[in-house]
Amino acid sequence: MIFLAADDAPLVLQGPRATSPPGWWESYWGVVAFGVALVVALALLEFARRRRQRPTLTSAQQLLEQTLQQAARTSGPAAAALVSRGLRDFLASTDAQLATGLSTEELAARLAGLPLYLPARTLLLTALQTADLAKFAGATASPDILIAQVREAVQRVETARRAFAAAPPRP
Repeated sequence: MIFLAADDAPLVLQGPRATSPPGWWESYWGVVAFGVALVVALALLEFARRRRQRPTLTSAQQLLEQTLQQAARTSGPAAAALVSRGLRDFLASTDAQLATGLSTEELAARLAGLPLYLPARTLLLTALQTADLAKFAGATASPDILIAQVREAVQRVETARRAFAAAPPRP
């Protein structure tokens, strides 16, 4: 048995409603997430840049850098001699065992016993041996390569120095 409404009109279905447009958040959530990620990435990069700023140069490093700049303006065996002299002065100022009058072989023997110079030992000896070849045997040595080797070696020595200084004492 079916009951009809008071006006005896049958029930008429109205069909589906029109779709409502998406809200602002539904439309732009990706752009907001990308913006937040971009701001976080830039903040992390700035933090890393500030943390990585170069420490101030010691007086030995400043003298070495002046010598290397002078060697960059020179060519041939004179440049190799300047690089060698600057490196030997730097080593002598960092450790009393590494006197400037030592030969390359004597320096190699002394560097082998000093853990501070272990990360840079190969670069130091290569630079000194190349400079010796240019000075005494007349071999051609690019001053730019020698200077780059010395700068890399000095950077490794200073990194090791900071690492040893920051190491906690053993009981």
